[in-house]
Amino acid sequence: MAFHIHHRKLYVASFLFALFCSLFVFVYVIQKSYAAEINKDVSVLYAGSLVKIMEKVVAPSFHNQTGYNFIGEGKGSVQLSNLILDGFRRPDVFISADTLPIEKIINHNPPLAQWLVKFASAELVIAYNQNSPFATDLEKAAKGEIPWYKVLEEKGFKFRRTDPELDPKGYYTVIAAKLANIYYNDSTLKNKILGEDRNPEQVFPEEVLRSILDTGQIDAIAAYKHEAVSRGIPYITLPPQINLGGSKFSNFYNQASYILQSNQTIIGNPIFFSYTIPVNVRNTDGAIALANYLISIQGKILLSQVGLNPIKAIVQGDLNSLPPAIRVMIR
Repeated sequence: MAFHIHHRKLYVASFLFALFCSLFVFVYVIQKSYAAEINKDVSVLYAGSLVKIMEKVVAPSFHNQTGYNFIGEGKGSVQLSNLILDGFRRPDVFISADTLPIEKIINHNPPLAQWLVKFASAELVIAYNQNSPFATDLEKAAKGEIPWYKVLEEKGFKFRRTDPELDPKGYYTVIAAKLANIYYNDSTLKNKILGEDRNPEQVFPEEVLRSILDTGQIDAIAAYKHEAVSRGIPYITLPPQINLGGSKFSNFYNQASYILQSNQTIIGNPIFFSYTIPVNVRNTDGAIALANYLISIQGKILLSQVGLNPIKAIVQGDLNSLPPAIRVMIR
């Protein structure tokens, strides 16, 4: 009788142990699946000029190629850098319209990033509303029949731009206007076109500019070529000595500058879009997948189709901290 009782206890204990193991495995599998599902999301902060490109072109293609979900937010790059520095954003990838916003988080104490990769160059253009009262002259300027600056100087012409304190395109616009003074040998051009560097009548947030241009409330804006191309907006091409689009004219670009309110001087240089993966990244694998996608052959083809100029990737910062998977891709 004692043998049967002992045997029954062993059976119950074995059953409970097996049940516990099964539950443990079940919970573990569920947790792994849940974690895998969460890690499919890649959080991306990107330059506001890339909204159309990132959301409509890059995001779906990236998802189809990798299975990752692109969860993005676009604003002025300096503004995004400040949000990261202040702890209000924690992206997996930060894509900037200049190296300066990323350098700010690299130089923070402690560093919030350790490296950056330049992956494309861009150029400034004058994008305009084709239904503007000045449309005829704008079209002539686009064809090179009349000087572009003559149109912008016309009475009643409404030209707008982004804030040079929050967006690289804002300070690039000021620098380009100063270069126009030099290129055309006319020291009055910049003031005629822009007024003061921080002219409150002209400066608007990126998203507001897009809206008021589309609705015809203004005539033209300072834009990147890829913005105009991706949105199907007509634009005026500027001389390469002014548009900050080519390394060939770096020495000429260096002649103009903009001083931020922090007293940091921005010297005129070619416009390079760059990215980094911050040190507190949540989804490392997804971040690396996006970083590599942008410098892949398919990524370069997509970027070139929408007006950006893909370049051979250039690394800046602590090379030893660059993820091996990205290092191999660049090589």
